[in-house]
Amino acid sequence: MSDAAGRARRQELLEAIRAQPGDWTTGMALRWYRANGWPVTRTVARADLGRLVADGLLLALGPENARFYRLNPARDPRLGHGWQTPANTPGRVKHRPRRR
Repeated sequence: MSDAAGRARRQELLEAIRAQPGDWTTGMALRWYRANGWPVTRTVARADLGRLVADGLLLALGPENARFYRLNPARDPRLGHGWQTPANTPGRVKHRPRRR
């Protein structure tokens, strides 16, 4: 399979994970691939999840024999960080408290 097909396959998997956030296992990814017409093996599903981890889009959690994957909140703007950083605007002035 060409690299372009692999990128498309991983992108579709990432969109599916974004649509249903939570813990994803290799088996869940494999079932999703097969349900959506991708003729892949468990090894390919595991490699695709590993590639998404290497790209920083997913987090790999748990021991090797029970690994699961979650979206990386630091890389996914849809999840947010749970906190906000102030916008850096040109007219922004830092204020110091007045001495009394």
